[in-house]
Amino acid sequence: MLPSGVYTAPTTFQTEGDARVWLEFERRLIETDQWSPPADREAARRRVGQAAIDRPTVATYARQWLATADLRITTRTRYEASLRIYICGEPLAFSLRPNQRTGKRARPKVWTNHPLGDIPLADLDRAQIQAWWRSLPLTERRRSCDLAFQFLRTICLAAVDEGLIEANPVRVRGAGRPSRRRSIEPLTPGQVNAIANAMPQRWALGVLLGAWCALRSGEVRELRRKDIDLERGLIRVTRGVTHAGQRTQHVGDPKTEAGVRAVRIPASMIERVRVHLRDHAQLGPNGLLFWRDDGGHVTDTEWRSAWLRACAAEGIQDVRFHDLRHVGLTYTALAGATIRELQVVAGHTTPTMALRYQEVAADHMDKVVRGLDALISGPGADSVPARPT
Repeated sequence: MLPSGVYTAPTTFQTEGDARVWLEFERRLIETDQWSPPADREAARRRVGQAAIDRPTVATYARQWLATADLRITTRTRYEASLRIYICGEPLAFSLRPNQRTGKRARPKVWTNHPLGDIPLADLDRAQIQAWWRSLPLTERRRSCDLAFQFLRTICLAAVDEGLIEANPVRVRGAGRPSRRRSIEPLTPGQVNAIANAMPQRWALGVLLGAWCALRSGEVRELRRKDIDLERGLIRVTRGVTHAGQRTQHVGDPKTEAGVRAVRIPASMIERVRVHLRDHAQLGPNGLLFWRDDGGHVTDTEWRSAWLRACAAEGIQDVRFHDLRHVGLTYTALAGATIRELQVVAGHTTPTMALRYQEVAADHMDKVVRGLDALISGPGADSVPARPT
């Protein structure tokens, strides 16, 4: 039983009507035996709010981390999608592959997981993580699931550093591994030219630049007149464009510091670049070399669609535009480039990255194997070769 007294509202009301509404609400609390002094209720509300700050949920902490993290726009977009769909459980619908027997496409599958977003970060444990991981669409969206796992592990490591949790519970055997490296057999120069000729004419040069100058898609689509030095035969790569969805674009620095570079244009391409600048590039120093009908940047989706159509027209499958970098670096290596020179061309920070993109051309390897076979099966097969000097 509370002592009798005068209890005031926590705020001053703007109108008499607002005061009457508050008073009526207080009377209802008294009638239902739920009333307590307004000051006590306000203090309790503040304690709850402070507890939420001291014990944030997984989703709350992830959003706070994203708000302050220094991330590339594409990375931020992927993390936000991981949080929204895989951690907070936004329903995901995706199409299934057509039935191989009937050719009919099944109805889109709607997937929901066991979300972790509302769980207090301090209460998160390995059992919850494992149940969450098992609920993900691992067969249909494995790469996206691995990215979501990596993001969750990252924010929990940050929480450990801040002292919010003692140890990182995000551990599941086999989860979050990087995608397997694709085995790529480089296209031949003839195939590269054929795909370029099958592209829309005003974008065809981009295929050749992607291959023989080892440019990334975003670097190609951000090239401007001022970046081309025909007298010296150079392309200055200082920027790239990325798209987060169809409408949001960002022009920024290349992927790495080493990505800012000057790339030589093969002499046989100089005239083709000159013709493109004359016939297809926008006017002025800032004019884009490759652009869409409204004058803006070609989006990643538009570029990929044109690329896939051009590949299909030439009967070439399972090749991405980014694979042209493998092509260019492979032939550059066969032409005698050192690992350091490959790093400069590709804009890689380490020799390991340069080697990752270097493949052996099939025709050249055939010659090597034939030469090896001649050595091991020819007349002098039983003789010991001289040591190389």
